[in-house]
Amino acid sequence: MYKNQLQELAQRSCFNLPSYMSIREGPDHAPRFKATIKFNGEIFETPHYCSTLRQAEHSAAEVPLNSLSHRGPSHSLATKILDETGVYKNLLQEIAQRVGAPLPHYITYRSGLGHLPIFIRIVELTGITFTGEPAKNKKQAEKNAAMAAWSALKRCKWLPKFGL
Repeated sequence: MYKNQLQELAQRSCFNLPSYMSIREGPDHAPRFKATIKFNGEIFETPHYCSTLRQAEHSAAEVPLNSLSHRGPSHSLATKILDETGVYKNLLQEIAQRVGAPLPHYITYRSGLGHLPIFIRIVELTGITFTGEPAKNKKQAEKNAAMAAWSALKRCKWLPKFGL
């Protein structure tokens, strides 16, 4: 999933496509992989070894996405692409599946004038609720709620508890 997101970011930003290099170590029955990615003139590496090459490449692709989403001018572009593709909703669903919890549940609130509605969505995941930024339509409000949940979970360092 992260490889696709990074490739889309490269295409939209007119960057060169990312290139991957990997190393394999360990015995044949238990190999470990680490990947390095060259993207936009920078080199990023997986933070840990992975059990498959595919996992290592996805892990490596996540590093520049996270890095770019916290930088100056690129911040809005990287966040916008991640948001447009609905990756945060998918990640929340993955968390729910990994812990055996019900899928995320979204509640919508509408306010504003009839011709200029404002939507706010709240997402509940494993008994915790997260509120997204207001939006002009329900779909964007849902994405905002998922992004708020993911960001909060990441800040609180809860993601390793979910195996992410």
